[in-house]
Amino acid sequence: MELSEEAKRFSKQFLEETIESIQKLDIDSIVRVAVLLFEAKENGKNIFFFGNGGSHGIASHLACDFGKGTKISGKKNQKFYRVFGLDNPAWLTAQANDGKEPFTEGDYPGNYQHGYDGVFVGQMENFIEEGDIAFGISSSGNSPNVVNGLLFAKQKGCKTVAMVGFDGGEALKIADEVLFVKTEKGKYGLVEGVHEVIHHLLYEYAIKLEQTN
Repeated sequence: MELSEEAKRFSKQFLEETIESIQKLDIDSIVRVAVLLFEAKENGKNIFFFGNGGSHGIASHLACDFGKGTKISGKKNQKFYRVFGLDNPAWLTAQANDGKEPFTEGDYPGNYQHGYDGVFVGQMENFIEEGDIAFGISSSGNSPNVVNGLLFAKQKGCKTVAMVGFDGGEALKIADEVLFVKTEKGKYGLVEGVHEVIHHLLYEYAIKLEQTN
């Protein structure tokens, strides 16, 4: 088989799987999260987005879009989204370098094998308040630092959202709201692509709410 034909076959299959995954999304769960984010903004609550790797990029993108992109020119007294992308590189590496002891010796829920397991908890705890939202992103749903972040937020009386793939993992069982792209394990490209579709759906609806409220 020529490479061009192989690429065409692969591309067609990938697009078919992506479309199928989008069609299977639970619209009701997306709507609930959209409303949850808007109400948090209206009530002056913080929203924390976090994840690893590609999910880390999505978390930063979400924080950018909700923090800056929802501002409407000329809208007086608009309330802004108080968003945090837990992506400060100096803080992340310092927290990871400190090791697990700050978490294993304190009153922190979850499992800590090394410092990296607490990089999101360590950032959130400086700002977190009851009623805030912790929005964890993980294709597997099993990333320890994401799971620990969700558990910590629940302990603090916050709402939790998990955007996951594969079989949902531990995050699916923990979070109050779940945005679930069910796939075979290891389909990172498929999951992250559909996660970006959900991201932009949430963001575009947030803009619509700002324009009509």
